[in-house]
Amino acid sequence: MSTRFQVGSIRRQIAALAIGPIIGLVILGAISEWLLRDDLESVSYARTTALKIETVVDQVRASASPEEKKAILAATSRTGLRVEDVAAAELSQGETDISFEDVRHLVQENLPGTFTTAFRAETSNGRLHDVLVVGIGDGRALAFLPASPPPDAWISDQQVSIVLQLLGLVLPVVLLSLYAARVISAPLLDFAEAAETLKPDDGPDRPFKESGAAEIRTLARSLNDMRSRVRSMIDDRTRMLRAISHDLRTPLTRLRLRAERSTQPELKAALLKDVSALSDMINDTLTYLSKEMAAEKPVNADVPSLLTTVCSDFSDIGFNVSYVGPERFAYRCKPRSLARAITNLVENGTKFAHEIAVELSVLGNGTVRISVVDDGPGLPESLRTRVLEPFFKVDTARTSSDRSGFGLGLSIVNDIVRAHGGTIELLNRAPHGLSAQIDLPAAGDVASDAAYSASAGDIARAG
Repeated sequence: MSTRFQVGSIRRQIAALAIGPIIGLVILGAISEWLLRDDLESVSYARTTALKIETVVDQVRASASPEEKKAILAATSRTGLRVEDVAAAELSQGETDISFEDVRHLVQENLPGTFTTAFRAETSNGRLHDVLVVGIGDGRALAFLPASPPPDAWISDQQVSIVLQLLGLVLPVVLLSLYAARVISAPLLDFAEAAETLKPDDGPDRPFKESGAAEIRTLARSLNDMRSRVRSMIDDRTRMLRAISHDLRTPLTRLRLRAERSTQPELKAALLKDVSALSDMINDTLTYLSKEMAAEKPVNADVPSLLTTVCSDFSDIGFNVSYVGPERFAYRCKPRSLARAITNLVENGTKFAHEIAVELSVLGNGTVRISVVDDGPGLPESLRTRVLEPFFKVDTARTSSDRSGFGLGLSIVNDIVRAHGGTIELLNRAPHGLSAQIDLPAAGDVASDAAYSASAGDIARAG
């Protein structure tokens, strides 16, 4: 039964949780009222005393002799209800005012309306005080002194009713809150967490758990189906671009061979330049679509050595690229991927600038910052985030006569930085130039080798 309830519709579950407790409390209230009602014989003290007085009055009226009357009064006094035979004049002498909470007043309200009654502070002979006088006819009356009422119960009927009403209001709210937290909020939070960690082309085909209420299962099934469709579209696009890039290599090789055999130097140089540009675009595309970078495992690497190597590769072919930073610093990263990202940034800078510097520093919070700074024309603010998108190319901000490519270089950099848990930001420099600023999270596992134990202070001074 519990399983059927949990997998049912949320609307039915909410209705059951809202109405069920109310019905249960109504039933409980009816049972409590029946158990706690004022019973004429045993529960209500005032009604019981009134019944005794009525019985005594009837017995006295029916008594055949003074001795019998006296015996009745004596027997009644022994039960705790003291009584005395008085003259009927006691009914007409100045009546004493008493409060409505006085037990005599409560007893009077439960006596038959035909009885003549009066409240007296004491009888004429002074033997009884605070009495209720009841006329019995023939010029006589009976003065009754009821015993003290029993102590009140620890909870009254009215308090029980109030408690039940409060439970009727609070219990459904509590149940609905717990239900919302467990049945609705928890699965949605799980979905959000799964969506945050979900990769478009990696992981399980159906990452969202299809369990719980009917609506939650339907939502999970729809998300899993959407995930499958997205992965299918990505796979189709990847296969198509890989096939195109691969198939282009054969005609490019033939073009290169034919250009090499050309006897016209200018034409030969132009053809080889175009073939090289096309080859670079194909390589960029294959790199962007490759999973090799994602599969690389993080290791402790000497970042200054990695950055110096990148700078030296460009310096060897005539570019003015330098490294600024500490000589040794170990950081856990994917070294080949990180080198690829810095290479792309430096290569992009060589197309538009004369001097490029790769700077390494550590901020006060432990963040590792790598900046690729150039003296080129910079970028308009509106394009600083768009250039990180795949296949986006800027034609107006930074111009170059030999610029080519699919616009994947910075997209690859962005993907690599995000895979390291970092961020990249493009900032213009004064008076001109561009700074590609990469911030990587603080090192959580640094090599213990003494050669790699550069402190954050050493790096800050070097930067």
